[in-house]
Amino acid sequence: MKKISVGVLLVTLAVGVYMLISKKAPTTPYSMDEIAKHSSREDCWMAVEGKVYDVTGYIASGMHKGKDAILMGCGKDATEIYNNRPNGSGAHSKLAREVMVKFAIGVVKQ
Repeated sequence: MKKISVGVLLVTLAVGVYMLISKKAPTTPYSMDEIAKHSSREDCWMAVEGKVYDVTGYIASGMHKGKDAILMGCGKDATEIYNNRPNGSGAHSKLAREVMVKFAIGVVKQ
């Protein structure tokens, strides 16, 4: 019985790792007009480097180190703000970019 449980656990773990590794970035296209409709603390989408992010949950979590600075990007192309933060501390870190990926919902429609 233990061998079966361990085997099932290993297979489940392997499938989970495969799904995590093979997960594709969202490709749903959104126009800038659509992104502009999501411009508040309660509903915040932004475009950064051609990708669209719904950061509403991240804002609500209070985990953004820059506090309300993130709101400056809601509803617009925030690439410039993201890469040259207004507080003068330069571009966001590698860790920030890794976190941001979790909020991707699509791409900017060309």
